[in-house]
Amino acid sequence: MIKIQNLTFRFSSHKVLDDISIEFEKKQVNGIVGLNGAGKTTFFNVLSTTLKTQTGDIMLDGSEISNKDIAYLETVNFFYSRITGNEYLKIFKQTNLDFNLDSLQEFLKLPLDDLIETYSTGMKKKLALLGVLKQDKKIFLLDEPFNGLDLETNKIMELIITALKEKGKTIFVSSHIIDPLLAVCDKIHYLDNGKFARTFEKHDFHHIEEELFKKLKSEAKTIISTSI
Repeated sequence: MIKIQNLTFRFSSHKVLDDISIEFEKKQVNGIVGLNGAGKTTFFNVLSTTLKTQTGDIMLDGSEISNKDIAYLETVNFFYSRITGNEYLKIFKQTNLDFNLDSLQEFLKLPLDDLIETYSTGMKKKLALLGVLKQDKKIFLLDEPFNGLDLETNKIMELIITALKEKGKTIFVSSHIIDPLLAVCDKIHYLDNGKFARTFEKHDFHHIEEELFKKLKSEAKTIISTSI
């Protein structure tokens, strides 16, 4: 069990995460959704220990969570200039004994001998994902993993997430694209103004867009109808 109690995080005077208390079951795929500024990336950064917890606790099976437990695919990944894909992957120690780079390279069609600066956005995302998959971690945080991917690679990402779950991993996925989350998630958690406002079970997934956009639709009904 991942248990979060009274988690608050501020940037200066701005409270981004507001006294969050929530529990997540292990070996499930948890979707995190919310409008821009809701606190999704900050939540991932705190959960991954990239940002140090200011107030509150994050516990895994009764012990404080550690970056040794977590593999993190960030929204935008940093790459050193003038290195190849293969050189980038050598940065990551392989602890996943099932990781087969040759098979994955062929499947993902990545030119690992080429300089990363020649890669497209989607190719960079796939390369960063390989670095994450080399690691045998208990928890995988995937922040906007579908961003910049074509239709085929989106489906590959869905299949990889499903495979991680089948291996007993706990996965957190954020996305501004709802459809892939509906396909892979066991639960989807709605983050609104730094708080988890609601958790959707599979049978409630059809209510997610309504919940996300009801305020926006209300404002649009007044503003757009009188402005265009």
